[in-house]
Amino acid sequence: MDQFMRKVVILARGTVLSQVIILATLPILTRLYSPSDFGIFSVYISIISIVLVIVSLSYEIAIPLPENDRMASSIVKLSLYLCVIISIVGGLGFYLLHTQFSRWLDEPDMQRYAFLFTFSLFGAGCHQILNLWSIRKEYFKQLSRTKYMQSISQVSSQLLLSFTSWGPLGLIIGELLGRLTGVTSQWRLWRNDVKKKAIQTTWLDMKDSAHRYRRFPILSSWSNILNSVGLYLPNIILAALYGPYIAGLYTMGQRFLGAPITLISLSINQVYMSEFAMCLNQNPSRIHSLFRSTVKKSLVFGIIIIGGVVIFAPMLFHYLFGDTWEKSGHFMRILSIMYLSQFIATSVGATLSVMERQDLHLYREITRIVMILGALFLARYTNQTSDIAITFLSIASTLGYSLHLSLSWFAVKKMRKIKGSEYDAGSSSSSNSRSFS
Repeated sequence: MDQFMRKVVILARGTVLSQVIILATLPILTRLYSPSDFGIFSVYISIISIVLVIVSLSYEIAIPLPENDRMASSIVKLSLYLCVIISIVGGLGFYLLHTQFSRWLDEPDMQRYAFLFTFSLFGAGCHQILNLWSIRKEYFKQLSRTKYMQSISQVSSQLLLSFTSWGPLGLIIGELLGRLTGVTSQWRLWRNDVKKKAIQTTWLDMKDSAHRYRRFPILSSWSNILNSVGLYLPNIILAALYGPYIAGLYTMGQRFLGAPITLISLSINQVYMSEFAMCLNQNPSRIHSLFRSTVKKSLVFGIIIIGGVVIFAPMLFHYLFGDTWEKSGHFMRILSIMYLSQFIATSVGATLSVMERQDLHLYREITRIVMILGALFLARYTNQTSDIAITFLSIASTLGYSLHLSLSWFAVKKMRKIKGSEYDAGSSSSSNSRSFS
């Protein structure tokens, strides 16, 4: 097994174990919480996930890129300061919009979630930032362990809180506690590195880093938020157009298959990002083969995982979760092609960001979000059933992920030509020098 795959296996091991823990408790959670509870929970988490991509203005993406740890640490610090500010602003925004959310979800007391929203966003933002420091330092074993410890904390909290009759609030608080479990361990890793190497960062360092990587907030923030909107807005729109019950059924499919394959593909992507950034700095000729081999491996792996589950999805949902959730298995079968394309695209999702091709990233996300929103509103305003709406969503999302892969491939090929030309020019220059001598 090559070094790349060993790192993927280490991360995927923790991811798989964390998902086994979550999936093992789902038959219990689905009997303690209703589809509507899961629908409201999914809308809350979707809003968190959409805002999360700008919680540090996308500066965290640059953490693996600098050649020295001092600049990387200054980006971590800058990102954390931004996270605090934007989390507070996000909480205020949620409070101001709680009336609209209450009307969409038929949940009269959405105001009580505003305070939690600030802490949820802050916890998720810190986890995202510190996670990228760990990727930079290749702390893959620690990351793997963190993943399943988070899952244990999350599901145990959700199970205990189900006895409080708080409904979706129990799911939300449990998710927050799980997230905070991961933050504490990753915070210690970063601080230990800072102390060990006596890294001291000043406001001037953070200002320099903010200027050096200014393309990330200027371009990446917009493309990332569009990507997040494309991924999570369907939950919100389905709840608004078809009710929290349908949104809850869709969410259960996401939780059962969508979330596990996303986390596994993110594990691949995290290793890919580390390898790709290193190749770009030290051996650019390898980026083409790295991209191609990662896509091929992801395709095979995705077919094995998704194909096996989807064949038996409706039957599995009937026996595991009860009659109430059987339609969720049907939704998952409709969405299978979308999940496969998502798995492959996410595995190499860092390509455009690492190459600093935020322009292509932005164009891709604008196109994808228009297709997804168009599909859902077309279904609604032509009076289609929820099944047809999910079918439209699956087709639009698959086309969007295909565009993602095409643009990434285009950028990699273009970079190979540029680097090849530089190499030829360098060789020619060297030959001329020897001839002159």
